[in-house]
Amino acid sequence: MSTLVRCKIETEGGVCIAAKVLLDLVNNLPNENITIEVGEVETSVTTDRYQTKIKHLPVEDFPLIPAIEDASVISISSADLKEALDSTAFSASTTETQPEISGISLKFEDGKVITTATDRYRLAEMSVGVQTQAGRSVIVPQRSILELSRMLGATSDQVQLNISSTQLAIAVNGTYLVTRLIDGQYPEYSQIIPVETGTIVTVQHSDLLSALKTSGIFSRGAGSVTMVVDSEKQSVQMMSASTGVGESSIDIPCQISGSSASVILNYRYMLDLLTNTQPANLDISIIDDTSPVVFRPQGRPNYLYLIMPIRL
Repeated sequence: MSTLVRCKIETEGGVCIAAKVLLDLVNNLPNENITIEVGEVETSVTTDRYQTKIKHLPVEDFPLIPAIEDASVISISSADLKEALDSTAFSASTTETQPEISGISLKFEDGKVITTATDRYRLAEMSVGVQTQAGRSVIVPQRSILELSRMLGATSDQVQLNISSTQLAIAVNGTYLVTRLIDGQYPEYSQIIPVETGTIVTVQHSDLLSALKTSGIFSRGAGSVTMVVDSEKQSVQMMSASTGVGESSIDIPCQISGSSASVILNYRYMLDLLTNTQPANLDISIIDDTSPVVFRPQGRPNYLYLIMPIRL
């Protein structure tokens, strides 16, 4: 956490200082009055007990913030947008070889925006209402989405997204963010979302989270856990094993509608869902051991999370 300080700045112009150096400095400053004095080639930062000098560049060397031209202006609730971003962004790919899925898709339709992220092994999708009729889609880099989410946490008002063909911009409480858009076509994923529901398992968020944390201790390599659904006992058995470490088996009481089933999933993917979304009981749809497993938090019909099974 940054130190709360009071600063006196003595300068007639501006300077360009390396962001990491400045951030590290501020995080370690003492909680007392600070004087920042700018010279020709360096900036001096002093307190009663501390003094440092930082090399700087002329402010003219700092790149100009680009202006957004021919932009569509879209109004949306900051709380709704933040929830949608937080509930999906963690599912984006981290690979640079597929730039389209390394970002988050924002698809604007009549009266709503659908946010989607995937790494081809899982997918998160959420829709929220917006004041727009714009029919367009953009892909925003994950890093920019995470920064935007932090900005949205500082306000509860409506915000306006300014979107052009190549950039997105937003202003929140005096902070202005401009980001490039990823050029490309987001994968058409609708066909992989199962139409049928199969067996529906309703489980408590806390029970599943506890079981996954325990199973993860013994799940190495592919990070797999086996879910054995027993419709007669109305329970799910979570099993994991690792050679040289041990094994784990946990029974979770739940409500099951449909036949018994078994599927192998990446426990980290399930853990991401539980730690990045608001706690709620989950409806888990399982068709067979090769079809996508769909997670839907109860009370949130506008959200789904899909995981592809692991095939051994």
